[in-house]
Amino acid sequence: MKNTIRKIVRIAVTGILFLLLFTGNAFAVRERTLTASCPSVSGEKVTARWKRGEMTLFLPGCWDLTKISLELEGSETILLGDDRTEAVAGRETDLSGLNGQKIQVLDGGGENRGMLTIMQGSDIPALLLQVDGEKLKKVNNSKKNVITEGHAAYIEADGTVTYDGTLEQLKGRGNNSFRYSKKPYQIKLGEKASLSGMGKGKTWVLLANWVDVSLLRNQIVLDMSREIGLKNAVDCVQADVWINGNYQGLYLITEKIQIGGDRIDIANLEKATEKVNSEPFNAGPIITEKSSAYPLIRSYPDIKDPEDVTGGYILTIEKKARMKNYVLAGFRTKEELNIRIKEPTYPSRGQAEYLFARITEMHKALLAKDGIEPETGKSYEEYLDVTSFAQRFLIEEWTKNYDFTGGSQFLYKDSDLNDPLIYAGPSWDYDLCFGNMNDRGYPPTGKYLTAYRRNGNLYWLLYNHMAFRQKVGEIWAKTFRSATAVLLGDKEAETEGEVRSLDEYADRIDASVKMNYTRWNVSRDATGPGSGGSFERAVVYLKKWIAERTAWMDAEYTPSAEKAE
Repeated sequence: MKNTIRKIVRIAVTGILFLLLFTGNAFAVRERTLTASCPSVSGEKVTARWKRGEMTLFLPGCWDLTKISLELEGSETILLGDDRTEAVAGRETDLSGLNGQKIQVLDGGGENRGMLTIMQGSDIPALLLQVDGEKLKKVNNSKKNVITEGHAAYIEADGTVTYDGTLEQLKGRGNNSFRYSKKPYQIKLGEKASLSGMGKGKTWVLLANWVDVSLLRNQIVLDMSREIGLKNAVDCVQADVWINGNYQGLYLITEKIQIGGDRIDIANLEKATEKVNSEPFNAGPIITEKSSAYPLIRSYPDIKDPEDVTGGYILTIEKKARMKNYVLAGFRTKEELNIRIKEPTYPSRGQAEYLFARITEMHKALLAKDGIEPETGKSYEEYLDVTSFAQRFLIEEWTKNYDFTGGSQFLYKDSDLNDPLIYAGPSWDYDLCFGNMNDRGYPPTGKYLTAYRRNGNLYWLLYNHMAFRQKVGEIWAKTFRSATAVLLGDKEAETEGEVRSLDEYADRIDASVKMNYTRWNVSRDATGPGSGGSFERAVVYLKKWIAERTAWMDAEYTPSAEKAE
């Protein structure tokens, strides 16, 4: 009996201590839903997040803090802070003096309803999505699950509503990045829209940048790609994201790499293929073949071909293990180059065969010492666009991008009727770069791409040819070096330029970074000696690393004549 009483007392005391620890009061405050809206901007609402007995209200930077409407579950009127600022449901309240503060919330009768911290994001856009909550849980558990209906609102930094309409799709995306708590997503709007001046489109990608504590690596490289003139480079913008009123964090919203007039503007072979096949379109099963002719070729042989199968295509150089372990359309050449066909989504046998032959010829030309394919007599310059490959060489070398060997290395090709060359790009996936990955080294100095001597490394093969090395030096001197000077703050940015100083990048998202790391804490999965700890530390490390890498690139890639000058 005594033991039972002692056990009951221990449980009671433990419960009281728990309440004291997490609420600061002897009795817990019941978690009530607190929502906020800004009717002068839009009709969307955001919901305060409860954690350890306290609320945090994350507000979009595009909302006017002097015109916020608050509603607390079960209370028509609430009182905020020491000054007892009154907020009545459905009326606008001035919260500008309470931003960044932890305040007490009382209901109209003076009863404590908990502690609240109000945070407002940076002067950047906001994306607010509404979907089924149970379906969202399933999406966050597996990329196989897809939400096919909902609502989306995109509000620009100045409060202009660019899109307010249906959401046709929300799904998870990414490979390793999907394993982390803050999920990356792909969304599809009901209608095409130009978000923050980016090219009109329905499909958009939301990059979480979980392992990059600076949250800037992807944006810097995508902006740099546009700055140096890489054709069809991806546009992007930093934005805060809410789903069902709950703050999800700071994301980089980007255009999706796909064929289209405002994306990669090449012939649409997928549409042409659908026209010559039965309605509704049925691709049939994907078939894997291996033979003396094809080490690996994977396609949809039931599909009929249109007259022209020379393009357009979007491809990626893929890792051998991924082509082997996953059922991905594409092929492996005899020279160990693995290619995944991304578009058309369902490549026919004829399309896969055409690409196999074309890529094999290009690869053989690169492998030849004189750069000439022995059977066709064509130079590698007749197969690929040297400028785009030189630009990508400099991007991958400058960043020391972990994924340069495959997975996110895009290529594209138009129909031969328009352009017979294979292009490198667009640039994609740079959270593991700029000294943020131990594999292959943190140091900002030393050769990178050309140190990896494999037949599947097109950059190494290209760099063995004098004409390509000269093109790399030319681009470094004429465009790339100037852009790095802007990034490092050594040169003023052009008004119409894509790149800004690293300090300006960091300052622009500072308030949203604070919200992001209040919501998620700093990632424990972040890699690199200067990547963890804090946003401020990560930015200092990033700037120092880029400065040292740029100095090394100057010595390595500046043309000899300019060095002499």
